[in-house]
Amino acid sequence: MFAFKEEYPVSAMVSMADIVIPFYQPIIGQDRQVKGYEVLARRWDAGNQGYQSIDFAALGEDDALHLDIVMLRAIMRDLPVLAQKGPYALSINLNPALSSPTYRNLLLLVLLQARKLGIAIWFEVLEHVRIKHQHREMIEVLRAHGAHIACDDFGSLACNFQRLMMLPYEIVKLDRSLLLQAVRSTHALNMLTGLVKYLQRLGMAVVCEGVETQAHIEVANRLGCDYQQGYAYAIPSPLSRWA
Repeated sequence: MFAFKEEYPVSAMVSMADIVIPFYQPIIGQDRQVKGYEVLARRWDAGNQGYQSIDFAALGEDDALHLDIVMLRAIMRDLPVLAQKGPYALSINLNPALSSPTYRNLLLLVLLQARKLGIAIWFEVLEHVRIKHQHREMIEVLRAHGAHIACDDFGSLACNFQRLMMLPYEIVKLDRSLLLQAVRSTHALNMLTGLVKYLQRLGMAVVCEGVETQAHIEVANRLGCDYQQGYAYAIPSPLSRWA
């Protein structure tokens, strides 16, 4: 189990917690029912008077760490409400390069609390993070406590087959660019269909991301993915929409 050390006192993050909240986007199964949610960080933009997405890849390590800690604390508060709606999966971004004991402890606390409530946790390993030996050890600790490890944005420039071969993933989330190519090209559709079947034969569940139109839904259906996710089903929204 991770050692606990509180590097960032609660008071230091109150203002950040006031403006950064988790949004939830449904993950849809082959039966068209909600099987879970992906958690997405949203920051309040006073100029636009609305919540906006955050480019974590562009943040420094300290800023990314602060935001992740705020998000994990908020997710932990939301877990009992999510559990009331059924046995869902919850997909949470994971940055294994963050060495903070507080961050690692919170990951484990969220995981253990979710399991008590009947919620399965998927940790999505961020595609832009370079995975080193010590990061794999952290991932295996989470897996040993019941987490499912997902490969995020497979097919993007930062996430290729080498990335997929580094860890024994249980879930692969296809980058939206692959879906867009399959919509435009029969060749790409055939290639991607074969890829999905191959990943499934290896025991991985496949999520088709970026499903935004009826045409996207039809192609995603033809691919045979286990799950679909995107604006065609629902936009990311605060927990109050789904509670």
